[in-house]
Amino acid sequence: MKKLLLTTLTTLFTSLIFACSCEYGGNFLHVAKNSETIVKAKIIEHVYHTKDGKRYTDHNEFVASQIYNNFDPHYGTGESIKIEILELIRGTEKRKVIEIFSTDGADCRASTGGFEKGKIYIMSIYQPKRPEPKLPNETDSDYAIGGCSENWVEYLPETNEIFGLIKGKSYRRKAREYSYDKLIKKIT
Repeated sequence: MKKLLLTTLTTLFTSLIFACSCEYGGNFLHVAKNSETIVKAKIIEHVYHTKDGKRYTDHNEFVASQIYNNFDPHYGTGESIKIEILELIRGTEKRKVIEIFSTDGADCRASTGGFEKGKIYIMSIYQPKRPEPKLPNETDSDYAIGGCSENWVEYLPETNEIFGLIKGKSYRRKAREYSYDKLIKKIT
């Protein structure tokens, strides 16, 4: 009986600690052709979440709260970005402002930490359909970005171009500028 219990507990805990494992899914043009929701969006703010349900928009305040409350910085916290949808390229989303949650390290999502406030991006996003546990404050109406392929590019408004890993094989990937209008024609 002890052996069975120990085996069950070991299996349960080891399955919870594995990191994401996926193969490269392709460049932005390849991903966008099969994406359900694509948006042109401006980053409004980064939001940091704690397991007790609090939300912080100031990173230093978030870190201070963790230190003060003795939170484990690697458990029970989360990060998201609020975005303003400037153009719905594909999909059915009706809201103008949505939240995209970051990764917990095991769910094959992209991190939201690298998106710069005020910049505009073209993003392939999805609504995760998973049972608990979710990241703190995450709901079923929130979104995520896949982490196993090129799911976003930066929009350059001054030239009406995009910049990122738009096309090319996995071993020949190179960030480049590309016409926004040409992209839209290829993916719609």
